[in-house]
Amino acid sequence: MSEIKDRKRFKLLPEMGGALARNYARQRGTEPQLEAWRKQAVELTADLPDGARILEVAFGPGYFAVELARPGFSVTGLDVAPTFVEIASEYARTQGIDVEFLEGDVSGMPFEDESFDLVVCQAAFKNFVWPVKALDEMYRVLRPGGTAIVQDMNRDATDGDIVREVEGMKLGKLAGLGVRQTLGQLRRRAYTPVQFGGLVAETAFRTCEVTTAGIGLDVRLTRP
Repeated sequence: MSEIKDRKRFKLLPEMGGALARNYARQRGTEPQLEAWRKQAVELTADLPDGARILEVAFGPGYFAVELARPGFSVTGLDVAPTFVEIASEYARTQGIDVEFLEGDVSGMPFEDESFDLVVCQAAFKNFVWPVKALDEMYRVLRPGGTAIVQDMNRDATDGDIVREVEGMKLGKLAGLGVRQTLGQLRRRAYTPVQFGGLVAETAFRTCEVTTAGIGLDVRLTRP
């Protein structure tokens, strides 16, 4: 897939704020999903040294960022939506976990070079207007040897994959229907593994490892 660094991929989606953001937070805050984030946080941080710094880009309600910080890592979150900054900050307070949530754009992050050991971006990359700039910014803020992990939808996911994914969320019938419809729409914005690999080739990372499972795309990028 050809991507030019100074060209928008598509128009920006309306910012998720207010009641919409709070409803999204409720849908994503079911116990099965929280448990999945707990397990995933342990897996992703298993090899990090004590005192490692982690950045989550587009943190949404902040559930995953809190789980990343729970073992004692220094975690920062960056999101363009001020409502999510409020929601995530309040959630972290209720959990007794220290996470710094900031408002900002991934294509121009307010951090010094080589600030983080791990950068994570979940379920948001497909919506980035400047995807190459976003990846180059992740490279810039990573320390040498650091890793960026992008987890998002796979454009090759089938309707059956989407149904199984939503069933695992344990939502009500009406909520589940709405989520299935939303995922079907978002799939059109997502990347295939081949497309993502082509995108990475235009960035400072140059190469990546891509795996797929269910509706998901898992991309691992390392700064030498």
